[in-house]
Amino acid sequence: MAARGNKHRRREEHFEILQDADKFLNPNGDAASSDSARGKLFLVSTPIGDYSDMTIRALNAIENSDYVICEDTKITSRLLRFFEIRKEMRILDEHNEEETAGEYIRDILAGKTLSLVSDCGTPVFADPGLKLVRLCIDYKIPMEFVHGANSVISAVVTSGFDISRFYFYGFLSPKKELRSKELDSVVNLDYPVILMDTPYRMMTLINDIKEKVPQREISLAVNLSTENEKIFRGTPEEVEKMVLSHFGDTKPKAEFVLVMKNN
Repeated sequence: MAARGNKHRRREEHFEILQDADKFLNPNGDAASSDSARGKLFLVSTPIGDYSDMTIRALNAIENSDYVICEDTKITSRLLRFFEIRKEMRILDEHNEEETAGEYIRDILAGKTLSLVSDCGTPVFADPGLKLVRLCIDYKIPMEFVHGANSVISAVVTSGFDISRFYFYGFLSPKKELRSKELDSVVNLDYPVILMDTPYRMMTLINDIKEKVPQREISLAVNLSTENEKIFRGTPEEVEKMVLSHFGDTKPKAEFVLVMKNN
């Protein structure tokens, strides 16, 4: 009961924040202050491995922000330290997005400029941040997308498959029965399918595909843009053997993107 009460209280606080933000808008929904006095949101893409992929534009966006919104301060702080940037960081993740998004909107409407980053790659893409983006749209807050490294595009391009059309599915459910149904829904598509999962489920995903379509060709892009980058291609069983041989471990873990060839 206590936990439920706390959750209800957080929701009320969230609505209060948004109601407070309304004072910055006129009845027509336009910003009450001038454009020059308003802030904005940068959606900043960060390296997926090699820090050399950080763009000058991305660095400028972060430098010109009042603070950085990130998933994990430990990961983002390493990036900022590497580029000798000192900037306050605040958390937005899958657990607190409902409660914190309104706070960030209030700050932007009050004139602050913020940068949203994910742990690596493109923010919001298979990562938290959609709530914040939707609120920016609702409150007519300007957003600027800062391009950069993207693991999905890298994996698709290096797969060797026909990518004139492809389907991004992303993460399968961790629940076995639902996971099986989700995989059934994509194995017979007429174009390549991009699948992702957590590092410790890399071998599980390969085995799942092997059970469904053992002869289907896949391309597994591992640790992209790092010195340990590797692309494994073949049937699920062939890729499984290559991965185990490469890592020398029965339960290897690595950041990866898997591309499954079309039917």
